[in-house]
Amino acid sequence: MATNAQVSAGQSPTPFMGGMNAPDTFRPALRGLSAVRLSVLTDETTSPERQRAANEEAAASLGIDLGDREAVDLGVSASKTTPFERPELGAWLTQRVDEFDALVFWRFDRAIRSMADMNALVEWARTNRKMIVFAEGPGGRLVLDFRNSVDLITQLILQIFAFAAEFEAQSIRERVTGAQAAMRLMPLRWRGSRPPYGYMPAELEGGGWTLTPDTETVEGCGPAPVTVIEQIVKELHDGKTVSAIAEKLNAEGVPSPRDYWAHHHEAP
Repeated sequence: MATNAQVSAGQSPTPFMGGMNAPDTFRPALRGLSAVRLSVLTDETTSPERQRAANEEAAASLGIDLGDREAVDLGVSASKTTPFERPELGAWLTQRVDEFDALVFWRFDRAIRSMADMNALVEWARTNRKMIVFAEGPGGRLVLDFRNSVDLITQLILQIFAFAAEFEAQSIRERVTGAQAAMRLMPLRWRGSRPPYGYMPAELEGGGWTLTPDTETVEGCGPAPVTVIEQIVKELHDGKTVSAIAEKLNAEGVPSPRDYWAHHHEAP
C-alpha cells in the first residue's frame, strides 16, 4: 500500500527510499536540483548567493546531492512566468526531468506566485515522483515528498501557501501602481550625469535634483539653449532641412550640445 506524501515544516526528515529506519548504506543520496530565481537583479535581500547557500544547506541536511545541477533565472518574475516557462528551470522540468529526484528552492515565492502555478507544479511532481524542498519559510523548512501518494491535508497546506504567495504578489502590484501614480505628480527627479540639451540641473527643496529649461545666455556660446531649440523647431516647420539648419548654426558659432556642456556645465 502506498504511503502518504511526506510533509514536514521546520524539521529535517530522511528523504530516502527503503523506509525511515533503513541503514545508511542502503540509502543512496537523492539527486537534487537547486533552483534560483530573482526578479530584480539589484535586490540584495534575495541575492542569488543567499538563495544558493540556503539551498545547499538544506540539501546537505537532507542528504540530497546537488552536484553541479542548478537552474538560475535572473531578472525573471514569478508573477509573469510559470516555473515551466523560465529559461533554465523550464528546461530542467520538461527536458531533463530524469536527471534529478528533488527540486530545492530557497522560499515558496522563489517557485510560484499563484495558486494555478502551484497546482501545475504539484501535478508535475506527482506525475514524475519528485520531492520539492523549500529551504526556508515562516514555519521553517518545508519538505514535500511526491514519490508516494498525496493526501488531502497536504493539498490543503499547499493551497494555503499558494494563496498567500498570490495575495502577496497582488499586494506588490498594487503598491507599485500606487507609487508610480504618486511619482507622476511629483517634480521630475534627475539622477545626475549630463542633462539633455536645453535643460539645466536645479536642486529641489526636499533634496535631490530636477531639470529646468536652460534659458541662460553664456558668453561665447551664442543664444540660450532654449532659444536655439525654439529656432530649430520654427525653421523645421518652415520647411528647412536639417542639414541647412546645422550649417546656419555652425556659421553663427552656436556650439553643439556636447561642446556647450563641456564649456558651461558641471554635473552636481
